[in-house]
Amino acid sequence: MLHKKYRLTKRKQFNYIYRRGHSAHSEILTLVFCRGSVRDIRVGFSASKKVGNSVVRHRAIRLMRHAVKPYLARMAQNHCYIFVAKEGITQKHLTEIKLGVEKVLTKARLLS
Repeated sequence: MLHKKYRLTKRKQFNYIYRRGHSAHSEILTLVFCRGSVRDIRVGFSASKKVGNSVVRHRAIRLMRHAVKPYLARMAQNHCYIFVAKEGITQKHLTEIKLGVEKVLTKARLLS
């Protein structure tokens, strides 16, 4: 579980990032990010109904949350991130999801 200070919680925060942010894609997930006004990193996770029913969507979010955790220390500060699951993410192994997370962060030049 991510610590509360790292989480995006409000719908307004998500909408702001979707509207103002930039994106990077991999086969299994999309990263939407923007510079934030806070000093810390803020991370949110999303999965649409295309991914599956509520049980499958929640599993996808748990997998992404677990995959992002090791990269928190290396991610660029003062940014807000939303990781969006794509179809088929739940059929992937955790190591593949971690590679996907690393790929989108590297593509967006947000890893240090």
